[in-house]
Amino acid sequence: MQKRLILSMEKLGETGDVVVKFNGEFDKAGYDEVKEELGKIVNDFNGTTLLFDLGELKFINSEGIGYFMSVHTHLVTAGKKLVLVGPNAHVADVFNAIGIMEIMPVFNSMNDYLNKK
Repeated sequence: MQKRLILSMEKLGETGDVVVKFNGEFDKAGYDEVKEELGKIVNDFNGTTLLFDLGELKFINSEGIGYFMSVHTHLVTAGKKLVLVGPNAHVADVFNAIGIMEIMPVFNSMNDYLNKK
């Protein structure tokens, strides 16, 4: 059976920042598949900025949005930040509808993020 959501992770240069790439659908079933792995990444993160690359994320629902908000709160409490990068049109529409862009930084692409850093 094919997974609904696949994660990959890479460090961003020497900064200690980490990019987590999402591929698939972030709904209840997708989240359940990556919950343990994603929790470990977030809890072990010791950089300043954690980036979620959403370029290959096809769908997100309230479960995924709730998780992003939870990670954002956790990181801000620790003096860190969550940045969302590269949402497709559907995901960006969801973010706009609920006001995510007023809560945390969202960039159209990794290049946009790196150029505005």
